[in-house]
Amino acid sequence: MLSPEISEALSGCDVEPCGSRVTCNPPPLDTDRDYLVVVPNDADAVRNVVMSLESNAFRWEGSEHYQDAAGEFMSWRRDDVNLIVTANQSFAMRHRAATAVCKRLNLQNKSDRIAVFQAVLYGNSECIEC
Repeated sequence: MLSPEISEALSGCDVEPCGSRVTCNPPPLDTDRDYLVVVPNDADAVRNVVMSLESNAFRWEGSEHYQDAAGEFMSWRRDDVNLIVTANQSFAMRHRAATAVCKRLNLQNKSDRIAVFQAVLYGNSECIEC
């Protein structure tokens, strides 16, 4: 659950939990709390969310964890909360699909989850062999 001030900063966005705490059963409790945040596809809305996150002590981590993602999402972190922020509905749909596959298969191994996300988000089958 997000704190009230973070929820307020993300007002108008669709916010849903994701990551290993959602996909693994039993969920690990020693990992970040991840959330997919879908911002309305509007420059002002995106700017307002970025300003709100910065004013709530979130730091931008970029999108270096994922291939070719710079135009599709931003990753923001504060303590153990990681926000995957996007205004791209197609990216959000693919992210939800990858999350659902990992959850259905109960993928406990992080490298397996990464391979699924790489394949679903970017069509990258090279990670399947990793």
